[in-house]
Amino acid sequence: MEFLRKIFAPRSLVVIGVSERPDNLARFIIANLRAFGYTGDLYAVGRRPGKIYDIPIVASLDEVPDGLDLAVILTPAETVPTLVEQCGQKKILQVVIESGGFSEFSERGRQLEEELKSIARRYGIRFVGPNCISVINLEAGLCLPFAPIDPRSVRRGGASVISQSGGISITYLDKLSEARVGVSKVISIGNKADLDETDYLEYLLADPETKMLCLYLESMSDGRRLVELARSSQKPLIVHKANRGQASQSIAFSHTAALASDDRIVTGAFRQAGILRAESFDEAVAMAQGLTLPPVRGDTVVIISRSGGHAVVAADAAEHYGFRLAELPHKLTEKIRALSRADVIRLTNPLDLGTIFDFDLYAHIVEECLHTLAPDAIVLINTYSALEAPRARQLAHRVAEIMHTSDIPIALCVFAQGHEAQELQRELAMPVFTEIELAFCGLAASRRWHRRTVRSFQFDSSKFNGLIYQDRRHVQVLTADRALRLCQEHGIPTAPWEIAETPDTAARAAANLGYPVALKILSPEIAHKTDVDGVVLNLANPDAVRRAAQALLARFAGARLLVQRMVTDGLELIVGGKRDPTFGPVVMVGLGGIFTEILSDVVFRVAPLTLEDAEEMLAELRGRSLLERVRGREALDRAAIIQTILSISQILLENEQLSEIEINPLIALPSGVWAVDARGMLQS
Repeated sequence: MEFLRKIFAPRSLVVIGVSERPDNLARFIIANLRAFGYTGDLYAVGRRPGKIYDIPIVASLDEVPDGLDLAVILTPAETVPTLVEQCGQKKILQVVIESGGFSEFSERGRQLEEELKSIARRYGIRFVGPNCISVINLEAGLCLPFAPIDPRSVRRGGASVISQSGGISITYLDKLSEARVGVSKVISIGNKADLDETDYLEYLLADPETKMLCLYLESMSDGRRLVELARSSQKPLIVHKANRGQASQSIAFSHTAALASDDRIVTGAFRQAGILRAESFDEAVAMAQGLTLPPVRGDTVVIISRSGGHAVVAADAAEHYGFRLAELPHKLTEKIRALSRADVIRLTNPLDLGTIFDFDLYAHIVEECLHTLAPDAIVLINTYSALEAPRARQLAHRVAEIMHTSDIPIALCVFAQGHEAQELQRELAMPVFTEIELAFCGLAASRRWHRRTVRSFQFDSSKFNGLIYQDRRHVQVLTADRALRLCQEHGIPTAPWEIAETPDTAARAAANLGYPVALKILSPEIAHKTDVDGVVLNLANPDAVRRAAQALLARFAGARLLVQRMVTDGLELIVGGKRDPTFGPVVMVGLGGIFTEILSDVVFRVAPLTLEDAEEMLAELRGRSLLERVRGREALDRAAIIQTILSISQILLENEQLSEIEINPLIALPSGVWAVDARGMLQS
């Protein structure tokens, strides 16, 4: 991707929109380039000739050489298409458009954006933005934002930032620098009219200077490609996803669509791909800090605190993040007691060392815990006054040495007066956390990343029978009979059923199936049969079937009936799938029946699914304990449920016209499952 190399590391560039006026924003781009030590060829274009920071300002793009690596435009929106055209004529094929006033602003702005896209395509120009703060590459001395940035406030490191917001890109530059993670590259992507987050992600995943990625996204142009890149990545991705409202408020045909708000699918897709999702700036930075520690390989943790209250908070945080407090053996507690003449308040885990004022002993206690227990992580919480700061800093440096020697992560959490924590972070070769919960958040991120496994999926398309393609010529909705037949064709057990059009044929069907039976109305216009009293259950004899059939057919003229043998005594689940505009085919599982949308206990993943994906979906349900042995009832057949989930994934992959498919309920039993009702919808 040579064009992206020229965007991130241009050997020559021109800034367009520069003037000598003090309020000119483009002049700050030149100032930043000078301050960060950019050594490439640099040119400036403005409306009038002049000079800025020893760079001549010329009045026309014609006065700069052809074939420059990059042009940076910061001029009124109306002028941008013409300037992009001129860049094309000058064979400048990489452009950063920092100007606003495009599709984010007005209808006229949208038209201008379409115009510049058309011009760019004609010349083969690739561009960043518009409406962005631009690009930073600290290795190349490249700093293109139109806001002044102090190089002294920026720390070089292994994190690269992709942000949909210019302001947030600078916030992450500042926060990651302050947290000692450090930054390599920053890209503000703006309106994504040409290049989007996946283009930059693909480039940065191959960048040797980038060790981890932090993304701030409000929308995703291609969620499936994002997931695929993440799944193949050897570098951790932290995504701070905002704009979490539902994708649509319209009434959905199926429960699957109604429950599939954008954010539910995003959460499932990120978990599936091993993406670390942050809920806030602080969480994202804490995750990045955690990833700079030695790997967290398991769940055991030792908490060492100078304050009993902080120790209690830490114990709660450990439980919340799934860590287990290692039990301290008597041999270790005796060693700790022998280290100090003062009494340790509590020789348990957490260790409360509130009466020990010799900070050197803290380091010895950390070492003893490491040698005796070999825990997966240690959390050291130090609360101290300004008078104690020099000795506390010595302790912090010693702990950093211990951690790097042992290769076991130690999360140092500091509570001190004033700006002590920030000052300590500037000099310390390890992260400093200022909140206990964030320390555990960082450790949990490291644990999840290092437990991550790359999964592959293959499916057998030979099972496709063409049913969907045949039906599409006649109907857009798959009623229960058609949807159940599709399930049968993919190996999903369905409760036996027959179709009837009269009371007498319904009674004969019931006799064939065996009592008791259920009657269900079949009509493409009726999505949820229970909402219109279109289902009658537990019919035990021919007369009851005839009466129920006559009543249903009288109420729903022209409809047919599905007669089905009753299945009882199992747990009702919902298993379904849909085509998401961002991620493509996605699969859902949850607690089912008439309370599906009320309980809203559902989990999503992006198809294709692996066996591990399906197992994780069940493990993430809040009601997962219902699948286990309950009050004398045997545990339900998880293997059969998982196979149904995988079959729904396969159905979606093999039938491109199918926009929704849902089994609700799927009755799960100790031995096997039964699809009792289903529905589907074809793309119009």
